[in-house]
Formats: sequence, structure tokens, C-alpha cells
Amino acid sequence: MDLKLMFFNVWVRCYSYNNKFILRNRRRRKQSKLRPIYDAALAIMTPWFLLRWGALVAYEAVYGKARVNRQMKRERSQTFTHEMGMVAIAKNEGPYIIEWIEYHKLVGFTIFYIYDNDSTDDTRQLLQPYIERGEVAYTFFPGTARQLDAYNDAVARHKAECRWMAFIDLDEFIMPTEPFKPIADVVEEIVRQAGKGAAGVSVNWLVYGSSGFERKPEGLVTENFLNRALPTHYTCYMVKTICNPRLVANYISPHYPLYKPGAYSVSDSDGRRQRGWFCHNVTYKRLRINHYFCKSREEYQRKHARGLADREGKYEADNFTLHDLNDVHDESILPYSALIAPKLRCQG
Repeated sequence: MDLKLMFFNVWVRCYSYNNKFILRNRRRRKQSKLRPIYDAALAIMTPWFLLRWGALVAYEAVYGKARVNRQMKRERSQTFTHEMGMVAIAKNEGPYIIEWIEYHKLVGFTIFYIYDNDSTDDTRQLLQPYIERGEVAYTFFPGTARQLDAYNDAVARHKAECRWMAFIDLDEFIMPTEPFKPIADVVEEIVRQAGKGAAGVSVNWLVYGSSGFERKPEGLVTENFLNRALPTHYTCYMVKTICNPRLVANYISPHYPLYKPGAYSVSDSDGRRQRGWFCHNVTYKRLRINHYFCKSREEYQRKHARGLADREGKYEADNFTLHDLNDVHDESILPYSALIAPKLRCQG
């Protein structure tokens, strides 16, 4: 293994295991005039972080992975209310949320845990039929930077209901490379092949550009935005996670959770244990996430005005240019769009 990569893996694991403590002290640091004291405290605690990480690594190797493997085997014989559940936080996503739900129903999701972060549009009214049918569990979730709070709330309240949970945004669409294959089947295949300790799958982004649209076009997102990046572009290295929620200790990033010791995600792209928020060996073997980050320039400007969901602040001003990638024309999602469009017309 490359020495730099080895040290990076060590850093990621150490940081992940101590993330909750570090983030809590960072928040205190921002709110206090005693910043040097908090900085010194974190520096002094570094040996403890390393010792704690080392103890957990040893536990994983000796006992943790075997325990996780036993739990995964036991759960394969159990029945869950939902094979696939989706968790997302939404703010003023009314123009897109129905298409997003209907698409993911086509690939096997049967419950959507939607956390409404102070929407002022018609999101709640649009979701009402799904709420009444038991397809959406709706939670009004006001405040700033609440994404990780929402994810952890979903794990705490609903982990017994779903075999698998996916945590993505409303501009992301999980797509199997084998058309219409249920995502639950794909995840199970990947996890079984990975062996002891595997409790989830990380899926790489495939970033879509504006396709030249300056204003919001009529029709579906999946119909209109058909130009995307090359898989080698660095924006496609980012991953999102589908996991066994009963083995999640804490969601520490929008991209990946901290699992209980012994459990981990495996990358769909390279089959290895996933460490951190990206995988640069991008192949999209069985899954991909179509990430419609930009849409049209007009829509991106609205997104920019909303701000970030996981922390205070807004997207960088040049993010549209960085993500407006239109190198490859890709119509692979259109068979799904053809099934979604009539449903939306009926509902409209």
C-alpha cells in the first residue's frame, strides 16, 4: 500500500472514532471567547484519541467483526416492515420531491423518512397523499444545520423497521446498473461478497451538469438533465451510504456513518472497506448516484440562497461552474422517467 494512503486511512479512522467529541468541542470553541483553551484541550487529548482508536481497532479484529457477522446472518432470516427505507432532509423541494419519491419507489424503496427543514413552499401538501398511504413518515424539523440531527433521529426511531436505510439528498437518485433491479438485492449481493464486518455500501456520485439550461425547463429533472461528468472527474469521488441502521453508532457526516465497532461499509466501486467520504477508484459496478447538483443556473441560484443543510453557511459562489459538467450524454435513466411522467400528470 502507498505510504501516504496508509497514513491517510489511519487519520480517517482515528478522526471518525473521535468525531463526536471533536465536533462538540468545535461548537463550544465557536461560541466561546476561550478559543485557545479549547484548542489546547484538543491537542492535549490527542494521545487519548490515538489510544481509544487503537483499542477499538483491536476490538474489531478480535471480536467486533465476528459479532457483526453473526448479527447480519441472523437478520437475513428475519422479516422487516420495509426492505429499503430512505432518509432525507428537505427545504423547499416542492418542485422536485414527487419525482424523487416516485423514482425511488421504482427501484424498491417503500418508506421515506422526510425531515422538513422549515419549508415555506407546498412540500407538506404535496406529501400528504404519501403520508396517508404510509409511504412517507413526515417530521417538521426546523432550525439551522440540522441534517445530521435528522439522520440520527431516523436511526434512533426507525432502525427496527427497515433492513436497509439510504441517506441521500433530494437532488440524488440511486440507480442500479442493471435496469430496474431492486436496490435491496444489489446491496445484499455486495455485502455478502464483502464478508465479515460488512454492514453497508458506499455508492459514488455521477455528477450531472446543466445541459445548457439557464432557466428551469418544463418536465422532469431526469428527462431534462442528460449530460454528465466523466467518472474520472474528482467530483464523482464522493460517496453516499446505504447501511444496516442497527449497526450505526452515529451519523457523523452527510456521506457516511460511524458504525458500531466491527461494522463498516464496503465500496461498490472497488469492493474495499470504505474509509471516509470518497472513493477514487470509480467503476459503478452495480450502483451509482445520479447527482443533479446544478440543474439550470436559475435553479442553482435558488439552491445557493437556501444555504447548507449540515452546517452553517452557503455553497461557494463558484460551485455551479465546478459542477456544471456536461462531457457525456447519458440517457440510461429515461426508462424510469417514462414511467414517472404519467403519474405526475395524473397527480397534477
